[in-house]
Amino acid sequence: LKEDGTMNMAAMEQLMEAADGMSVTLHRAFDVCRDPKEALEQAVSLGMNTILTSGQQAACTDGASLLRELHEKSRGEVEIMAGAGVNADAIRTLAPETGVRTFHLSAKKAVPGGMVFRRENVPMGIPGLNEFELLRCDAASVRAAREALDAVCAARKEK
Repeated sequence: LKEDGTMNMAAMEQLMEAADGMSVTLHRAFDVCRDPKEALEQAVSLGMNTILTSGQQAACTDGASLLRELHEKSRGEVEIMAGAGVNADAIRTLAPETGVRTFHLSAKKAVPGGMVFRRENVPMGIPGLNEFELLRCDAASVRAAREALDAVCAARKEK
């Protein structure tokens, strides 16, 4: 994005040229752009394949109305992928409510790190970051999300 919150089209054109036909996803910078409808049209004009977005909210479930609007306006020319807070419940809610068919799942879970000795109250970096935990992908969350997505897809086929 440019400083004014609009898409840097000159830079994006160069990136699309460098991608040379590869699938390209516009990441969540989209969620802080000034005008999501304009950015959607620009992504389509550039030939992007996917826009990863939370609907310009902290969590995708809170951005459902914009996700639905983007999905409808995209006319299938660019895939709208919901991200930020995706889990099985979000998939079950968002798929029928928005029409979105693609979801970005991290399935993050905090697990204890390996340090046994701890020097408490001496933070080593980012405020609020727990140096004694690691974020890992949780297999059970992935399975639950897959089951939710399978159920949504099966329900669509029945219609």
